[in-house]
Amino acid sequence: MREKSRFYIAIFLLFMIFIPTISIAEEDNDNWFIEGGNSVIMEQYTATWCDVCAKVDPWISNFVDDRGSRIIRIALHDPVSDPLGDSITTERLSNYDDGLNLAPSFWFDSGNEIKGLVAPVDLDRALLNSEGLRDKDTMISISVSEEITTNSLKLIINFRPNSNINNSQGSIFLLSDMTINQSLATNGITLHEDVPRGYLNIDFHENQSADIVLSDSNFNSGFSNVSMVKNSDGYTINLNYLLVNEDINDVSIVAAHEYIIDGERSTLGAVAISLGESSNNNGISIFVPILIIILISTMILLKDQSL
Repeated sequence: MREKSRFYIAIFLLFMIFIPTISIAEEDNDNWFIEGGNSVIMEQYTATWCDVCAKVDPWISNFVDDRGSRIIRIALHDPVSDPLGDSITTERLSNYDDGLNLAPSFWFDSGNEIKGLVAPVDLDRALLNSEGLRDKDTMISISVSEEITTNSLKLIINFRPNSNINNSQGSIFLLSDMTINQSLATNGITLHEDVPRGYLNIDFHENQSADIVLSDSNFNSGFSNVSMVKNSDGYTINLNYLLVNEDINDVSIVAAHEYIIDGERSTLGAVAISLGESSNNNGISIFVPILIIILISTMILLKDQSL
């Protein structure tokens, strides 16, 4: 009788251990976090009317995915004759004298320009060149939480520069995969990935006091409740984004520390997180079966010992 009592007590204790673990994972399933800084930003100027782009775009996503965190793609669409184009393209390409002259065009960390029909080897060469030029990456963390009641995202971006930040800026993008009507797809491509739906650019000030909250930005499209504070090791930017036509599973957040001098921009650090791939929901689906297997195995073992 005593052995059976010990067996049931052990089972009860196992449940008490595992149930809180599962509950915590469920409570965190609307939060995402990443930290990094060594990614290279590849900006691609493209257009739904561009036949050459239709030959390149189908393999670009796989090219980026195969290189992991080394590269971040931002697809900038023609702001004049493209349903996915807007002022974000105009703003980002304003630093390039001929930015809107030819689609497709590519820039890696705002340099290593390539235009026209390209092959993966061309992009790999530009990526390697850009990685070779990068020195002392700025560490950046991105924290995202979903506000279900307001159908919005709350973002907290931390920048930790490791060098003088004069003339430098923080750039934050919200990218989404977008599908257009076949009637608008002049070149036959209806699915377009990594399209910026939100973009914020804000200056970092070396002499900013730690107790001062700044909200003025150089450019802002799509974000709200923007605030920036200086802390002991860098800058923290808080902002919100209201989801309208975006599916959260198709959304990515990109943060970059950029340096601009004499009208030329370079990247000091960049990182990105895909909300569709990083949600803790995936973790629950993996760990629950494992916990069940461990629980059943333990029950069998304890029962055998009690007999």
